[in-house]
Amino acid sequence: MQDRHISLWAALALALAVLPAAALAQTGPADVASGIAALRDPDAGVRERAAEALGMLGPGAAAAVPALVRSFSDADPYVQGKAAEALGRIGRDAVPALSQALKGRERTVRWCAAIALGRMGAAARDAAPALTRALQDTDENVRWCAVVALGGIGAAAAAAVPALLGRLHDNDEDVRWGANLALTQIDPAYATRQLDWRSAAATVEALTPALMHELHVPGASIALIAGRQVVWSKSFGVADANKGTPVTGETLFEACSMSKPVFAYLVMKLVEQGKLDLDRPLAEYLPEDDPPAQPEKRLITARMVLSHTTGFPNWRKGGEERGGPLPVKSRPGSRFGYSGEGIFYLQRVVEHVTGEPLDAYARRTLFGPLGLSHMSYVWTPELEPALASGHDDGGKFRQRTKYTHANAAYSLYTSALDYAAILVEMMKPDRSAAYSLPRASIEAMLDHQVALDARDPIERPASAQGLAVYWGLGWSINTTAAGDIAHHSGSNSSGFRCFSQFSPSRGSGIVIMTNGTRGGELWTRLISQLGDL
Repeated sequence: MQDRHISLWAALALALAVLPAAALAQTGPADVASGIAALRDPDAGVRERAAEALGMLGPGAAAAVPALVRSFSDADPYVQGKAAEALGRIGRDAVPALSQALKGRERTVRWCAAIALGRMGAAARDAAPALTRALQDTDENVRWCAVVALGGIGAAAAAAVPALLGRLHDNDEDVRWGANLALTQIDPAYATRQLDWRSAAATVEALTPALMHELHVPGASIALIAGRQVVWSKSFGVADANKGTPVTGETLFEACSMSKPVFAYLVMKLVEQGKLDLDRPLAEYLPEDDPPAQPEKRLITARMVLSHTTGFPNWRKGGEERGGPLPVKSRPGSRFGYSGEGIFYLQRVVEHVTGEPLDAYARRTLFGPLGLSHMSYVWTPELEPALASGHDDGGKFRQRTKYTHANAAYSLYTSALDYAAILVEMMKPDRSAAYSLPRASIEAMLDHQVALDARDPIERPASAQGLAVYWGLGWSINTTAAGDIAHHSGSNSSGFRCFSQFSPSRGSGIVIMTNGTRGGELWTRLISQLGDL
């Protein structure tokens, strides 16, 4: 007899699933009751078809809501999925039960409840408070589906905006992206908002200490640019955890890879003067004779170096200091491949062309004229008192460096304020100063030299949300609805992380310097809140 009941339930579920719309309109309580019974069938296929069939009945299957919610605990994820789909089709009559299910102990129950509500769109508006609470769920899948559901509700979910803003720095990338999208759907004006620098400063002041504590980052220094000038800066924490020395506006951090775009500016000055050609092989200035011998090395140009298409690895095995073998791993100019070695090669060419060490050339042509007396590609005794130390993931002292040999790829010492002066120099309208590059050279630096299809844009909210990633000459570039944002980050093994960005069209920018290895998470979460500033 049991086998006969199973076959009858299976046949009923199948019949309900294939009934035409006209026939569905004539179904009654007996059909719904049969579908509910089929949800308890031992055969997962029958349960799945029963849930699907009940969903086809739409609001007419409201009596099945409790049974369908119980199906969220089914061992078969396909049954769970069809139950969520069915409840989404039933609509508003299912909202109270789904709101309650969001409080359930089982993660799959909460997860499926959020999925079902997300399928309803505006019809789920009465669940907005429950979905807002779900944004704090410990499971990222629940949070992700909750932000999608709130976005689907639209303007009626306006009360969820503060909580969604908090999810812009969620640990899960999809949740962060979804929160940004939901905010746009709830308030279309959000997509075009631009944070003024005072609001940005308040956000930085409120969020940075909490992030430093959470991520064990001992010190940070941050500068904001608006209207093409530095408008605000603040320092946090200590420069050295062992000594307790406070970070100040004069504290010098390692710029790490943010050394590269400053070097690019210096290179473009030589191009402007006709002393260096972006597209002439560097071997014609200074042959690269490191083994292994490869004729491809003679194809490398300054443009390839600054756009990271040389074919060199980031660093040769064992590092550059001992001059070990340096191979070309892909044909120069054929594809993007981030390379500090390329920058280091171009540095040697620059030193050969100018007849002076990189740091002396930088001080004479840029740092000195801009009044950046403490910005340096090499350590000096005069800099020592202002230097910060690097720290590990736990915030413990790692290293205090003394880069006595300049390396254009990573050895720059700078304060946040001094680095911000470089961004201001890039954006200022008046290009008449002897040290300033002409506008055409600035535009060339920010031109899209190579597309980076495999890289995601930096996460930013609203109109600053990235669309595509390119590399210019020295800068990474994200395209956005509001214009390009140039940026560069930095990470040295000595224990420093930093980030800078600027918007040429808006004249805005930010510099973030930290002396902890988790500083990358700090700046990522700050930028996900601030966007284009």
